[in-house]
Amino acid sequence: MRIGIFTNIYLPIISGVVTIIENYRKELERQGHKVYIFAAKQPGYRDENPRVFRFKSIDLNYKISYPLPIISSSRINRTIKKINLDIAHTQHFFVCGQIAWYYAKKFNIPLVFTQHTRYEYYTHYIPYLPKEISKPLALSLRAFYANSCDAVIAPTEDIKNSLLKYKVKTPITILPSGVDLERFSKANKETIKKKYNIDEDKIVLLTVSRLAPEKNISFLLKSFKKTILKNPDVYFIIVGDGPSKKSLESQSNQLELKNRVIFTGEIEQEKIPSFYKAADIFLFSSFSEVQPTVITEAMASGLPIVAVKAGGIKNAIIDGENGILAPNGIDEFSKEVLKLINNEELRGSISEKARKMAKNYSVENATKKLLNLYQKLIIQKKKDYKSQNNFALFKDKFLKNKFNQILTQK
Repeated sequence: MRIGIFTNIYLPIISGVVTIIENYRKELERQGHKVYIFAAKQPGYRDENPRVFRFKSIDLNYKISYPLPIISSSRINRTIKKINLDIAHTQHFFVCGQIAWYYAKKFNIPLVFTQHTRYEYYTHYIPYLPKEISKPLALSLRAFYANSCDAVIAPTEDIKNSLLKYKVKTPITILPSGVDLERFSKANKETIKKKYNIDEDKIVLLTVSRLAPEKNISFLLKSFKKTILKNPDVYFIIVGDGPSKKSLESQSNQLELKNRVIFTGEIEQEKIPSFYKAADIFLFSSFSEVQPTVITEAMASGLPIVAVKAGGIKNAIIDGENGILAPNGIDEFSKEVLKLINNEELRGSISEKARKMAKNYSVENATKKLLNLYQKLIIQKKKDYKSQNNFALFKDKFLKNKFNQILTQK
């Protein structure tokens, strides 16, 4: 099968969406399929993968740290025609979503749209429009786009319900994103604690995230301040980079956490499993996530999770089983973290359950389900196309016979 993945963001950017794309790409190729990535050009970056094709891009330089693709490209138009794709799968409804829609219609192939993002939490990136307008506009445009596709993938039940609420009629498949579990089971933790001068007996809290307002990292810093007042032998590692990094570092200093909070900056994907392995508890406070891959990665690493009870996280964590769902309050969140810090037996019990539950999210299982969806769509598209052609032939024949009858009568 020849699969076209269309995405606004791709390597070298590190994000949940990019991780999901790469997990699927590698597994699909391992199973013998050809995956072609169509993404925005990244200045100064050269792809090693010959099946990655880049659109010319423009850097808006407005709140977001990555360029957006320019839709028109005669070169990629020729490339897609030559490749002869079987299916187009877009990861966003805007920009690359329009590109994928254009090629799917032009070459009569199925179009799949995965909603990775709760767009209502990202409207502050839309310039010049107040939130009261941008939020319903984004959700309405998403629904309009989804209804132009052949299939929609929702990683969670919550997202499916959100799509249905906005009158999406296209069939929706719930498919949690897959994770390469093996990467996280073989990681080495000693290198991380040694690098950051953390004693082996100290408790390490961890979050892995893009540092941006919608990720709510400021909340975790305030909560951590409460935590170390009760137990000072704890460190907090924040893995990631983003537009909020400087303000979060400043907040950390103001809270006098400098010696206990570690900002790693951007970390290469292959090194991230070691951070999970070095940690004891994973923290999560974002309201904007659909089905966070970091939660599955934490589970695969055997980390008990403390997360704010919100959004897609409720679909990934069973309270008291593979983690704890905490109220959206600084004191309450800190209380749940301290419960795990002070109870090694509870940490161990949740850790074991988390590992077992992570198996449900293996990339092998997710890819199998994705391929089944692709195959059904391709078969249906061919049937529809054949039916349309048969009708066109019948119509032409019928009109020709009628025309002959008229001539004969004359």
